[in-house]
Amino acid sequence: MILKTTKAMIAALWVFAMGTAALVADVNTFSSWLVLAGCAIVPPFVMMRYWNPPDQTMSQSIQQSLR
Repeated sequence: MILKTTKAMIAALWVFAMGTAALVADVNTFSSWLVLAGCAIVPPFVMMRYWNPPDQTMSQSIQQSLR
């Protein structure tokens, strides 16, 4: 459960950072908005998709079966 909230917080901070970078860099053309959108959306999407919790250990499996 904590991994989900951590991933969501990191993704939100990343999007916020990209928005701040857009304001600082004075993004005003369509192509630069597309690049910014790609940089803001793709890394959090990849992180949310591929950052999984660790597999269950043998000890955890045994403890779960004993309960």
